[in-house]
Amino acid sequence: MSHQALRLGLMALAVIGLTATVAPAAAAAEPSMASNACHKSEFCLFRGAHQTGQVLYRLNVKVTGTGFTFPEVDSLAPGIEPLSARSPIPDTFGCIVRLNDKPNFAGSEQEIGGFGDSELTGAPVGSITPDCG
Repeated sequence: MSHQALRLGLMALAVIGLTATVAPAAAAAEPSMASNACHKSEFCLFRGAHQTGQVLYRLNVKVTGTGFTFPEVDSLAPGIEPLSARSPIPDTFGCIVRLNDKPNFAGSEQEIGGFGDSELTGAPVGSITPDCG
Protein backbone atom coordinates (compact mmCIF):
# COMPACT_ATOMS: atom_id res chain seq x y z
CA MET A 1 0.00 0.00 0.00
CA SER A 2 2.83 2.40 0.81
CA HIS A 3 4.49 1.70 -2.56
CA GLN A 4 1.20 2.46 -4.37
CA ALA A 5 0.70 5.69 -2.43
CA LEU A 6 4.22 6.80 -3.34
CA ARG A 7 3.62 6.07 -7.05
CA LEU A 8 0.32 8.01 -6.97
CA GLY A 9 2.04 10.90 -5.22
CA LEU A 10 4.84 11.00 -7.83
CA MET A 11 2.30 10.83 -10.66
CA ALA A 12 0.35 13.72 -9.11
CA LEU A 13 3.55 15.79 -8.86
CA ALA A 14 4.42 15.01 -12.46
CA VAL A 15 0.95 16.13 -13.61
CA ILE A 16 1.17 19.34 -11.55
CA GLY A 17 4.64 20.03 -12.95
CA LEU A 18 3.43 19.51 -16.52
CA THR A 19 0.45 21.81 -15.99
CA ALA A 20 2.67 24.54 -14.56
CA THR A 21 4.96 24.26 -17.57
CA VAL A 22 2.17 24.38 -20.17
CA ALA A 23 -0.04 27.03 -18.55
CA PRO A 24 2.40 29.98 -18.78
CA ALA A 25 2.94 29.40 -22.52
CA ALA A 26 -0.81 29.28 -23.17
CA ALA A 27 -1.40 32.35 -21.01
CA ALA A 28 1.42 34.26 -22.73
CA ALA A 29 -0.03 33.58 -26.18
CA GLU A 30 -3.49 34.87 -25.28
CA PRO A 31 -2.78 38.61 -24.89
CA SER A 32 -1.08 38.94 -28.29
CA MET A 33 -4.00 37.23 -30.01
CA ALA A 34 -6.60 39.31 -28.19
CA SER A 35 -4.62 42.56 -28.25
CA ASN A 36 -6.02 45.52 -30.15
CA ALA A 37 -2.65 47.25 -30.13
CA CYS A 38 -0.87 47.81 -33.42
CA HIS A 39 2.87 47.60 -32.91
CA LYS A 40 5.44 49.84 -34.58
CA SER A 41 6.46 47.21 -37.16
CA GLU A 42 2.92 46.12 -38.07
CA PHE A 43 0.52 47.10 -40.84
CA CYS A 44 -2.94 47.03 -39.23
CA LEU A 45 -6.54 47.31 -40.37
CA PHE A 46 -9.01 48.41 -37.68
CA ARG A 47 -12.75 47.87 -37.30
CA GLY A 48 -13.28 51.47 -36.13
CA ALA A 49 -12.38 54.91 -37.42
CA HIS A 50 -9.23 56.66 -36.15
CA GLN A 51 -7.45 53.34 -35.43
CA THR A 52 -9.97 52.26 -32.81
CA GLY A 53 -11.76 49.03 -32.12
CA GLN A 54 -10.64 45.54 -32.98
CA VAL A 55 -7.59 44.96 -35.17
CA LEU A 56 -9.19 43.00 -38.01
CA TYR A 57 -5.92 42.14 -39.73
CA ARG A 58 -2.23 42.70 -39.03
CA LEU A 59 0.94 42.04 -41.00
CA ASN A 60 4.46 42.16 -39.64
CA VAL A 61 6.45 44.47 -41.96
CA LYS A 62 10.24 44.49 -41.79
CA VAL A 63 11.56 48.00 -42.51
CA THR A 64 15.29 48.75 -42.91
CA GLY A 65 17.11 51.90 -43.95
CA THR A 66 17.10 50.81 -47.59
CA GLY A 67 13.82 48.95 -48.05
CA PHE A 68 11.10 46.86 -46.53
CA THR A 69 9.46 43.45 -46.69
CA PHE A 70 5.67 43.50 -46.87
CA PRO A 71 4.02 40.12 -47.41
CA GLU A 72 1.29 40.23 -50.07
CA VAL A 73 -2.06 38.81 -49.07
CA ASP A 74 -3.78 37.46 -52.16
CA SER A 75 -6.94 36.25 -50.43
CA LEU A 76 -8.64 37.20 -47.19
CA ALA A 77 -11.45 34.80 -46.48
CA PRO A 78 -13.79 35.97 -45.25
CA GLY A 79 -13.19 39.53 -46.41
CA ILE A 80 -13.06 42.29 -43.81
CA GLU A 81 -14.46 45.84 -43.81
CA PRO A 82 -12.01 48.11 -41.97
CA LEU A 83 -12.62 51.79 -41.29
CA SER A 84 -8.99 52.75 -40.64
CA ALA A 85 -5.40 51.57 -41.04
CA ARG A 86 -1.85 52.14 -39.79
CA SER A 87 1.18 51.67 -42.05
CA PRO A 88 4.83 51.41 -40.94
CA ILE A 89 6.20 52.06 -44.47
CA PRO A 90 8.16 55.36 -44.48
CA ASP A 91 7.08 58.08 -46.93
CA THR A 92 10.64 58.22 -48.30
CA PHE A 93 10.10 54.90 -50.13
CA GLY A 94 7.31 56.40 -52.27
CA CYS A 95 5.02 53.40 -51.81
CA ILE A 96 1.32 52.89 -51.28
CA VAL A 97 -0.63 49.89 -50.06
CA ARG A 98 -3.51 48.72 -52.26
CA LEU A 99 -6.55 47.15 -50.64
CA ASN A 100 -8.65 45.34 -53.25
CA ASP A 101 -12.21 44.30 -52.52
CA LYS A 102 -11.75 40.92 -54.25
CA PRO A 103 -9.13 38.17 -53.82
CA ASN A 104 -6.11 38.06 -56.15
CA PHE A 105 -5.85 41.87 -56.35
CA ALA A 106 -9.04 42.20 -58.41
CA GLY A 107 -12.01 44.53 -58.20
CA SER A 108 -12.18 48.03 -56.76
CA GLU A 109 -9.36 49.32 -54.63
CA GLN A 110 -8.57 51.73 -51.86
CA GLU A 111 -5.07 53.16 -51.46
CA ILE A 112 -3.16 53.86 -48.29
CA GLY A 113 -0.39 56.34 -49.02
CA GLY A 114 2.65 56.65 -46.80
CA PHE A 115 3.50 56.24 -43.17
CA GLY A 116 1.05 56.46 -40.31
CA ASP A 117 -2.69 56.51 -39.89
CA SER A 118 -5.30 56.48 -42.66
CA GLU A 119 -9.08 56.53 -42.72
CA LEU A 120 -10.86 54.04 -44.99
CA THR A 121 -14.34 53.77 -46.48
CA GLY A 122 -15.39 50.49 -44.87
CA ALA A 123 -15.38 48.79 -48.26
CA PRO A 124 -14.54 45.07 -48.22
CA VAL A 125 -10.89 44.02 -48.35
CA GLY A 126 -10.15 40.73 -50.11
CA SER A 127 -6.44 41.21 -50.85
CA ILE A 128 -3.55 43.49 -49.85
CA THR A 129 -0.39 44.46 -51.74
CA PRO A 130 2.24 47.22 -51.62
CA ASP A 131 2.89 49.21 -54.78
CA CYS A 132 6.11 51.18 -55.23
CA GLY A 133 7.03 53.18 -58.24
